[in-house]
Amino acid sequence: MMNGMLLASFFGQLKNIILIGVIAVIVIFIIMMLMKNEGGRKILLYVSCFLMITVGVFSGIQLYKEVKAESYVNGSINISNEFSQESFSYYATSCVFYHYLYDDTDTYSFEIDLLKVDFNGKDGNYQLWLNDYLLINAEFKSGSVFSAVYMDFYNTEGELVHATELQISIQFLSSKTTLKLATIGKTNASYLEQYFADNGIRLKVEKLL
Repeated sequence: MMNGMLLASFFGQLKNIILIGVIAVIVIFIIMMLMKNEGGRKILLYVSCFLMITVGVFSGIQLYKEVKAESYVNGSINISNEFSQESFSYYATSCVFYHYLYDDTDTYSFEIDLLKVDFNGKDGNYQLWLNDYLLINAEFKSGSVFSAVYMDFYNTEGELVHATELQISIQFLSSKTTLKLATIGKTNASYLEQYFADNGIRLKVEKLL
């Protein structure tokens, strides 16, 4: 029984191959006959143009349908809130502090927009960490975090060569999270840039259980 089915399938496939071959031979024969005279070549050109236009129109319609395709799920999607994360964390290998042209306070800052975070500073206790250091003076509000970090820089002999203050501000908005690092003066900015280039930035807000 199985052999009979395989044999029938083989002859069916062979029949299709022969039919396709015959059609291909007929098409090639017709093209060769048309190519022999000028009138035939014109007809062949018109047919080719018609086929290309037909294929182009069909492809355009299919592309339009795909682009305009809509979901069958009832409801709507808010694109601004499509991506979010449950807790705040930011990691980078370096950062550059900029001074805005019309800022007369000599403030140099680094600012970046990140994913939305579901955060409520009044709901639970939180900790702010910078490069594995707990920032004990961090202030947590319902939608923001702020901390002033005092950093000392030493030379190879252990002598203090510079001290600066880094201000960290995190704003938890409805569609995004804004992180801002700021300091006063170009010299302070240069020391901080070098520090983050050497050590990277690992900043996170951790909720205590």
